[in-house]
Amino acid sequence: MTFPLKASASHFLTPLGQVGHVRIRNARVAAALWIGLTAWDLTASRAFADEEQGRAAASWSTGHIHPVPASVARYQDQTLREIVHTSIGGDRFRIRFANTFGSDTLHIGAAHVAVPNSGSSIVPGTDRALTFGGNSSVDIPAGAVALSDVVDARLEKLADIAISLYLPSLTQGETSTLFQGTAYLSGSGGDQTATIDLPGATPLAEWPFVFGVDATNDGDAATIVAFADSATIVSQWPRALAERLVVSGMNNLGVVSEAIAGNRLLHNSAGPGGPDPRWGESLLTRFDRDVVGQPGVKHVIVWIGLNDIAGPGTFYPAAEVVSQNDLIAGFRQLIARSHERGMTIQACTISPMGGNTSLPGFDTPAHEAARVALNQWIRTSGEFDGIVDADLALRDPASPTRLLPIYDSGDHLHPNAAGGRAIAKAVDLTRFEHR
Repeated sequence: MTFPLKASASHFLTPLGQVGHVRIRNARVAAALWIGLTAWDLTASRAFADEEQGRAAASWSTGHIHPVPASVARYQDQTLREIVHTSIGGDRFRIRFANTFGSDTLHIGAAHVAVPNSGSSIVPGTDRALTFGGNSSVDIPAGAVALSDVVDARLEKLADIAISLYLPSLTQGETSTLFQGTAYLSGSGGDQTATIDLPGATPLAEWPFVFGVDATNDGDAATIVAFADSATIVSQWPRALAERLVVSGMNNLGVVSEAIAGNRLLHNSAGPGGPDPRWGESLLTRFDRDVVGQPGVKHVIVWIGLNDIAGPGTFYPAAEVVSQNDLIAGFRQLIARSHERGMTIQACTISPMGGNTSLPGFDTPAHEAARVALNQWIRTSGEFDGIVDADLALRDPASPTRLLPIYDSGDHLHPNAAGGRAIAKAVDLTRFEHR
């Protein structure tokens, strides 16, 4: 079976066993690719990652936060339709849902997957229901994760998938994302998970509750986790890395981004004691959930530290000022915990912030000196399994404290998509071999 996911609004991947893309200009033709793929085998009793079926890896995932109380959305008798982009393909797949920061049980009345069309619509004939232990609904306790049963269909690499979930009872969106996501909320009541055109759809810039897409691949497969902050969200270098891996023929590696805006290595911003939960739990706090919790994880790439250096006194309490020794101690904890799990860990150097306009108070001589010192330690300590020199890849040779203009998103701090491709190009792919 093949799950014919689109790579763009007008591209659908070919059935299993064929190579490349076919351009589909008519949704009916796209739906015809689905004819004959009657029922999906969602049998929960089949092991997802046993020897015969290959190894499971994460194809897509996201880092979740708890919004500030005033920003917590409320849903009732509504359908969410969320569009995500895969990295690795596989013979089968399943969906992860999370209630990480929920204060009560999350009840999902129904969940479906389909080929997305334009906007909130899906391609006719491609929608299929998910089950959970054979049931069409699932209750997820506060703080927990739920996995759908396995979908016995081919998941294509570098493609889009629409995940719809129906929330029949009053539900608080306490587990969501910030500054990332493409989703839609139905305006009318009732279960609309199988509806072609989501009625009264309102665009959302977040991914509530949907946590991941896991896939199996022929033979051995593994996951690379990008563990990072908003520079990764804006530049989208994990997506560029996934594309580079495919071009290089390394089709057995999934790449997922566990990036959270405003995130830090050492201090939490989530929960009752945090100054602003939107900026998420620290890397040290969420390591087990967002890295170790991924299926098939073998590699982690860390890009963090600028918010720790420059944020206290602006976005965070002044009491949370950290020293370079504090940051080194935190990185050493990540290194030890990664190696304990048999994973490699690489670190990105911190890119330039000269002339920054989006975060007042970040660009100071003291913060620049701290950035340079941290980069020196990352490059020369020898404690990481590899270095991704984002600073070198992105800086302007004529003005090394600033981003090269072609890599600047406009605020002189966050790299753009071209910068993301430059970062992905700086990754040494041999670090992923024979591990």
